[in-house]
Amino acid sequence: MLQRSRLVDRLVPFRWVLEPALGLLLFAVWIATGLPVDVESALALVFACAAVALSRVIPAVSLGLVWASVLLELAAPDSLGAPFRLVGGIAVLLAIFGVAAHSGVVVRWLDFVSAVLLGPAVAYLFTVRGDIKFPQFGPVIAGYYTSQGVGLLLMSLMVVVLFVAGWFVGYLVARQRAIGTDGGRSVLMWLASSGGTPTLDADVDRAALVRRLTRPQLAFDIAGAALFAVVCLLLDTVNVFGFDSSPRTGFVVMIGFAVAVAVRRMSPPVALAIAWLAAVLQMISGHNILFSDVGVLIVLYSTAAYGDRVVRWSGLISAGVGAVVAALYLTLTAAVSQNYLDLLSGAITRLALQFVFLFVVSATVLGLSWVLGLLMRTWRNARISRRAQVAAEFDRARAVEDVVVEQERTRIARDMHDVVAHSLAVVIAQADGARYARHADPDAVDEALTTIASTARSALGDVRVLLAELRHAQPEGPQPSLDDLDKTVDQVRAAGLDVTMERSGDLERLGSAQQIAAYRIVQEALTNALRHGSTADPATVVLASITSEAGVQGVGITVRNTMKPITLDTTATGTGALPRIGHGLPGMRERATLAGGSLTAGPTGDTFTVAAFLPVGAPA
Repeated sequence: MLQRSRLVDRLVPFRWVLEPALGLLLFAVWIATGLPVDVESALALVFACAAVALSRVIPAVSLGLVWASVLLELAAPDSLGAPFRLVGGIAVLLAIFGVAAHSGVVVRWLDFVSAVLLGPAVAYLFTVRGDIKFPQFGPVIAGYYTSQGVGLLLMSLMVVVLFVAGWFVGYLVARQRAIGTDGGRSVLMWLASSGGTPTLDADVDRAALVRRLTRPQLAFDIAGAALFAVVCLLLDTVNVFGFDSSPRTGFVVMIGFAVAVAVRRMSPPVALAIAWLAAVLQMISGHNILFSDVGVLIVLYSTAAYGDRVVRWSGLISAGVGAVVAALYLTLTAAVSQNYLDLLSGAITRLALQFVFLFVVSATVLGLSWVLGLLMRTWRNARISRRAQVAAEFDRARAVEDVVVEQERTRIARDMHDVVAHSLAVVIAQADGARYARHADPDAVDEALTTIASTARSALGDVRVLLAELRHAQPEGPQPSLDDLDKTVDQVRAAGLDVTMERSGDLERLGSAQQIAAYRIVQEALTNALRHGSTADPATVVLASITSEAGVQGVGITVRNTMKPITLDTTATGTGALPRIGHGLPGMRERATLAGGSLTAGPTGDTFTVAAFLPVGAPA
C-alpha cells in the first residue's frame, strides 16, 4: 500500500496528461473506424477532441472549441452517419465535464448554459440528420421515432439531461477540490486536484463527495442494492425481455439503478447522477415504466437525508425537472402510439390534460420521496441534538457536584483547622505548665501528661482528616458539637417543621471532628427536609451508639422526613428536565467519609431517609 502511494505521488506532476490522452483516444477511435468524412466534419471532430485535451489547462478555450465543433458539424453535409457523430457527442460530454471541473465560476456557469443550449443541437444531429436506427419498442410505443418532431423533442430532453449530468459531476469535483481533505482523497478527487494519495476515505464533513460509512452500513447498503436488483429482475422480466423491446439496455438500466441505490449513502451526488443517466438510457431505449424506477425515489430520499446543502437542493430540483420530463415522455409516447399528433383533430387539449395529470402525479411521488428524506434528516438531527443536550446536562450536573464537593472540603478544612488549633494550644499550655511545675508539684506533671495524651489522641483523628484534605487556613470561628443540636432543632421548628429527636448511648465518645461531622450532617438533613419535604408530618432525628457489622463501635445518625409529591416540569422542553443534584448530599457524604464513616441517602416510598455511621475515635 505504501509503495502504491509513493507511485501515485510520483505521477501527480503528470496528471495533466490525462485529458490529452482521452482526446487522442477519441481521435484514434475515429481513425480506426475508417468512416467516410468531409472537411467540415473532420475539423469538427478535431475541435471536439482538442476541447477534451484542453479542458484542464485552458477551460475557456476548451468551451469555445466545443461550440466551434458543434457549429461545424451542423454546417457539414448530411451524408455522415450517427456512429461518426457519436464519437463527437462523447467528446462534447467529456469537454463539458472537464470545463465544469477545472474552470472558474464564470466559465463554469457558461459551461452549464452551453450544456443546455447544445443539447438540442446534438439531438438534431442524431435524429434528423443522423442515420442511427432505433429498435422497435413494442406495441405500446412502437414507431414513435418515425415522427421526427417527437423524436427530436425527446432526444433533445435526453441529451440535455445527459450534458447537465456531466456538468453536475464536474461541478461536484470542483467543489470537492475547493473543500480539500487532509487525511485522504477519493479517486475522483485525485484526478481533479494537485496532490494527495487516492483513497476511498473522504472528509467527515457532509460536503465531501464520498462520505465515510461504517462496515455494517456499507454491507447493509450493498446487500440492499443486490436484493433490489434481484426483485427488479424478477418483476421487470416481461417489460425488459418481451414485446420486441431492447433487453440489453433494459438490463443496463436495472443495473444502473441498483448501483445508484448501493452508493446512495456513501455518495448522494454520484447516486443522483447515476440515476439520471439510467433514466435517460431508459427513455432512449423506449422502455415504459419499470419497477427499477423505484430506485429514483430511493435516491431522491437519500439526497435530502444524507446530502449537503447543494446536493439536497439539487435533489429537489431533480424531482421537479424529472416530473416534467417523465410527464412529457409518457404523454408524447402515448400520443404517437394513438395517433394524437394531428394538430387539426382537436386532440391537443386532451394531450395537455394528460400531461398536467401525469405531471401532478410524478411531482407528487418524486416530491414526497424528497420530503420524506428531509423529515428523516430533521428527526435524526433532533435526536443527535437531544443526545448532546442530555450529555451536556449530565456534564453540568457533574461539574456542579464537583464544585459542591470542593467547597465542602474547604469548609471541612476550616473546621479541622479550628479543632487542631485548639487541641495544640491545650497541649502546649499543659507541656509548659508541667515543665515549670515538675520540681514544685510532681503530681501536677502526671496530670498534665494525662491531659496532653488525651488531647493528642483526640487531635490525632483531626490531623488525619486535615491531611486528607489540606486547605489554607480560614478565619477562626466557634465550632459546633452535638450539644448544639438542640438549638438547631429549635430553629427548624420555628421555621415551620416539627422535629422529634432521640438520643441513646454515650455520644460524647465521638471526637471533636466526628461531632462536627455529626452536627453538620443533621443540620444539612433538616435543612433539606425543611426546603424540599412536607411540613405536614414531623421529621425524626435519631442518634444512638451502635456497633457496625464489622464490629466497629460508633454513633448511628438517622434523619427521616416526608417528601412532597414529585412533579416534572415539561413546559420548557416537553420532555421533562433532569433532576438537579442537591448541594447538601455530596457535602454530607464527604464529611462522613473524611470522619472515617459512611452515609447513605434516598427515598423509600414517600419518606426520605439519611443514614450515617461515624466510628468512635480517629478515622482509619
